[in-house]
Amino acid sequence: MADRRVIAVGPPPTFRHQVARALASDPESIDWMPTVSAAESALVDARSRPNLLVLSPTIKEPDAFGLAEFVGRASPSSAIVMVRDAASNGLLPRAMRAGIRDVVDLARGGEEFRDALQRALAWSENLRALSAPEMPGAKQTKGTMVSVFSSKGGTGKTFLTVNLAAALAEMTKQDVAFLDLEFGVGDSFSYFGKEPTRPLQDLVSIGDLEGKAEVKALGTQLYGTLWGFGSAPDPSAVPLSGEVVGKVARSLRSNFDYLMVDGTTEYTDPVLAALDLSDEICLVTGLDVVGVRHLLLALHTLLSLGYSREQFRIVLNRANSKVGLSPEDVERVAKIKIDAMLPSSRLVPASLNQGKPVVLAQPQSEISTAVRKLAQKLAPDSAPAVVPKKGLRLRRR
Repeated sequence: MADRRVIAVGPPPTFRHQVARALASDPESIDWMPTVSAAESALVDARSRPNLLVLSPTIKEPDAFGLAEFVGRASPSSAIVMVRDAASNGLLPRAMRAGIRDVVDLARGGEEFRDALQRALAWSENLRALSAPEMPGAKQTKGTMVSVFSSKGGTGKTFLTVNLAAALAEMTKQDVAFLDLEFGVGDSFSYFGKEPTRPLQDLVSIGDLEGKAEVKALGTQLYGTLWGFGSAPDPSAVPLSGEVVGKVARSLRSNFDYLMVDGTTEYTDPVLAALDLSDEICLVTGLDVVGVRHLLLALHTLLSLGYSREQFRIVLNRANSKVGLSPEDVERVAKIKIDAMLPSSRLVPASLNQGKPVVLAQPQSEISTAVRKLAQKLAPDSAPAVVPKKGLRLRRR
């Protein structure tokens, strides 16, 4: 807690003790402000912005939402957690739209309170680390970070992550990495006919490394300038926190020109930490009603969490499928713009079985060209995307 500033807002004064217990810290390390107005004044006058403001159950909703709007202007890297004795239905979405990171229902126990505060602190620290000015002698974060996310399985999320990473490495000739957040699964490595062999602890240690050679030594070189980072299966491994994953992502981003992140299908702390640090976020869906519904829910949820609409690229996979629903229908009904359409192709499972991403196995194919066009949007200074040629098929071994 030494480098963190936390403010408890609202009566009673002992609320600060409740916050301190949840964070396992000294109550004297928690500032207390009796009212929302006092908190706003502190934000105006203070030289150091707080990482976290925790609003007691006595703070009324309109006041809490007004403070969130003020914080969004005065200190956008400060997180707000709203505490209720019993949260009402529909409060969380309204609070998130106002800019509040989380709403805690004390009736659900102290563990949820603690987890919410730690998540909010990790979010603030990740955001500040990303935007902090470079100090003399410090290593500057330079790489572009892109996360791929879908709240529904089977949409092609891992396929897109791996093939985008391979396309970026091939097109830019620069150092590219992908980070597999499905710890202990390693599906992304399967596209190269490999399995992750490093223990989870090796992945964690990347967050404390600065030298490129040291970082690369803990990854797997998969193709040319492309490196993969994941962990081998370990049933005894403790789940990683968002804070740890944020440190790993920042280190990788500092040592690679591009970092692709393959998220999970859940809004876990590691996934949210990666999204917080990402320059762009690819949301993937298939051409089906359930998939599109998941896409819209994910987009709404992430926008409510404070992500910018400009960060998102909507990717429609298997876009040429004849299923009674067209991409134009999706755009019209869902009121979204599709940024990339990937055709269905038998080359995709064939390339997976071959152990070589389709953009490398069949670079002239229609599916590869579609992936490369999206990669070029992520790296606009790279070489033009390859134009497809008809009649090419995956060569059998």
